[in-house]
Amino acid sequence: MKKTMVFFGILAFSLSLFGMTKNPGPKIRTKADPYEFKPHTIGGVWSVESNFGSFGDPNADVTGNPSFDYPGGAGFYYQWEGRLWLGAYVGGTPFVSHCDYGNYELEPDDNSWSKVGPGVSQWDLVSKFHDWGTYNPGRSLGLHVTQRAFQWSGAEYGDFIAYEFEIVWDKSLGKASGLGDMNELNLYVAWCWDADVCEADPLDANLDDMVSFDGYTFGEWATLPNNPSPSDNWTITQDGATEGADGVPDQWQVYGDDANEKLISSDGTVLIPRNMSYIYDDDNPAEPGDDEGDNGKCPGYIFGRFIYGPPKGSDIYGMDADGKPTRIPTVSSHQWWNWNNDPGTDQEKLNYMTGKHPMSFGYKFLPTPYDIGASVFDYRFVQTVGPYSLRSGETLRLVYVSGVAYGLNGGTDDYYGTGKRLGARQAADYALDAYYMGSEASDPIHPSAPNEDFHWVIPVPPMAPELHYSASGGKVDLIWSNIAEVTPDPISAVIDFAGYRIYRSAWNPGNWELLDSFTVAQGNIQRKYTDENPIPGIPYYYSVTTFDTDGLESGRSNYMKDEKGAEVKLYVSSPLGSSLDSVQVVPNPYYGSASWEAQYEDRIKFMNLPQNCRIKIFTLSGDLVKEMTHTGSSGDEAWDLLTEAEIKASSGLYVYKIEQSNAEGSKVIDSKIGKLLIMR
Repeated sequence: MKKTMVFFGILAFSLSLFGMTKNPGPKIRTKADPYEFKPHTIGGVWSVESNFGSFGDPNADVTGNPSFDYPGGAGFYYQWEGRLWLGAYVGGTPFVSHCDYGNYELEPDDNSWSKVGPGVSQWDLVSKFHDWGTYNPGRSLGLHVTQRAFQWSGAEYGDFIAYEFEIVWDKSLGKASGLGDMNELNLYVAWCWDADVCEADPLDANLDDMVSFDGYTFGEWATLPNNPSPSDNWTITQDGATEGADGVPDQWQVYGDDANEKLISSDGTVLIPRNMSYIYDDDNPAEPGDDEGDNGKCPGYIFGRFIYGPPKGSDIYGMDADGKPTRIPTVSSHQWWNWNNDPGTDQEKLNYMTGKHPMSFGYKFLPTPYDIGASVFDYRFVQTVGPYSLRSGETLRLVYVSGVAYGLNGGTDDYYGTGKRLGARQAADYALDAYYMGSEASDPIHPSAPNEDFHWVIPVPPMAPELHYSASGGKVDLIWSNIAEVTPDPISAVIDFAGYRIYRSAWNPGNWELLDSFTVAQGNIQRKYTDENPIPGIPYYYSVTTFDTDGLESGRSNYMKDEKGAEVKLYVSSPLGSSLDSVQVVPNPYYGSASWEAQYEDRIKFMNLPQNCRIKIFTLSGDLVKEMTHTGSSGDEAWDLLTEAEIKASSGLYVYKIEQSNAEGSKVIDSKIGKLLIMR
């Protein structure tokens, strides 16, 4: 994902353009293996996890890795790079061990991936890293991190990725001057999200973003004109939201009023601050009209929500209905900035983490840019918790979730062929619910660490099968494994498999159509299927889902992918044509600016060609653009839209001529002239 920088400066609480433009150039991760990414492609948002404290891949446009891709598989990336920061003062000197683009101080352990596959969730990715290696000389704190990243499919639990962190301080491994004199480390932990919303917008996706916070701001926002806190303009439920006050602040989750929410006290319901920072696409003044969300192309809000941490001073303490003490973990600070104020030193980073940066303007919870006179731009947010006091050898356990969802409150009955989508508030609320599902002695007001109770006991569909498919003879044959038929449900321990559904999607993995289903009830369970009527020349994806007796269906995510998790398209070849009358050109016109452009990959196919022929493409003035020779048993020949000089063909109308040769190739026996249109 590329950023084109247009510098802004803040003066007297306003942003003013002072005309300087530059491109930072490609920022390639400088570390070699074992710095790695592994994909999360189970749910409704796809991304990669790292073994060095990065979230998403800033070079996704080069590597093909998903980077908070929403909806999963569409290729619409919402994250440039997320970063883990760990900071403390040692003898009054600030030290921050961090993942930060081009400067990665967190390094993988040997054999750093300890879990890849089903476990706590439908797909666990567990990595281990530390801060005392080669790339943090003399400044490490002696911190070791185990990061557990979980993902599920399903409408309620598919739009977030959950993270559990175990952070251990080993004073003997730290190299920061003054550590030897310390008995405790007061540690701040932060998640910095540098999001660009989103890659479906081909023009400067990062320059029209807006950032805000949804949660308890300890009165700091009470008098603000744009985002007063608390406000009550919506009635928010798990299924969506309607305009209108209901007596509940919009920034708070009502917990205990739904079947999947259980309190261990006799409180009927309780209010939990959402602790959610988010970035979204706002109206770009450089484009005519109101283009918030890029007219439906980028409706997603990328968010991060803090779920659990041990006691600290900024938490909310009280008593429940039974007279027992309660505690609600809260965020210590929420800050944002644009690239003019990217922190380059540990002091600047720790200033943001503690809400003491000059650009914090005295706020622990920095208000929405509009409330300090700023406008849309390329923002980052950093959400910080702490300080937590650690003795050497002690473990700090934290839980954080992040994802992308449809707007703040949800919307649309069918977004990108994926049905009705929940908003960021609903997705974040389901994440809190999910953490305490299965808990027997804890809930959000009586919180527990991941190792103190049962957590993440989420109703899930049967496992999606391993799927293989291939094309031959104008058909596509599918075959898949029986794992769903023999694997018990993780909660009930009963095999509740009820059947399979077979889907096909053209152009990209999102336009799913149901081809067939096999059910236990009908007694027709099969593990193979043939698609008899695919259209040659169109890229296809296939998925086989499973569903259980409760109707829970697995995600449509088991179509073919490469080793990085990028989708692999399947083409059905056209047969040889007996004459030039059967030749087709697909697609024609070619729309280079269409949302599926990445799926075309700059390619036009000539189909149903005879065995021996020559294809010539001309401009309207008669200049030869490209010449290709076709032979072989397939009727297909692809043009990559490059000219003979290896220059990308520009928009316009072109003339093609196909000359059919005799078997020896010595004589032209027929020809056909047609037109094709390229629109970029």
